[in-house]
Amino acid sequence: MSVESKLKTLDIKKTIGEITLSDGETKLPVPKLSMLKIIQIVKFLGVDGTKIYSNARDVLIDDSYDMIEKYGVIIEELQEEQLIRIISILLDVDDQTALGLDINEVLEVLLVHAEHTDLEKTFTLVRQLMKKMFNKELPDFKELMDRVFPEVPVVEAPAEQTEEETAKEEATA
Repeated sequence: MSVESKLKTLDIKKTIGEITLSDGETKLPVPKLSMLKIIQIVKFLGVDGTKIYSNARDVLIDDSYDMIEKYGVIIEELQEEQLIRIISILLDVDDQTALGLDINEVLEVLLVHAEHTDLEKTFTLVRQLMKKMFNKELPDFKELMDRVFPEVPVVEAPAEQTEEETAKEEATA
């Protein structure tokens, strides 16, 4: 059996799920995350991502802007297509189609991928490709998650006062 025929027998499904669009009727298939898509994402991060980061960094260290102005300049320089590019790669659609999705549809696509993909392993592969292809070091998965979702200490809300305690406080005041 040839390598090609073995690969074809491994997994013939091209999609990992589907989402229902906001019209309530149309189904959008969610394609598998293939190596081609990972390479496309790595290329996007290596080229556009590096430019975005470099421009943002230059603005952030420029003391002639206050913080709100810095965010405004950074956001103004971003192109909508850059912001949605990874979604268009994941769905095998053009950037304009991806821009037409509503936020819940995009989140559903990400959820389908999260449920059916070993994201930590995939991220590790993307990280290795970035290093090999562009000599750029991405943080490891745990470090990235800690940055994106830092631990927040749990603060217990003060217990509500009873009517009796409130009455006592008002009487002593």
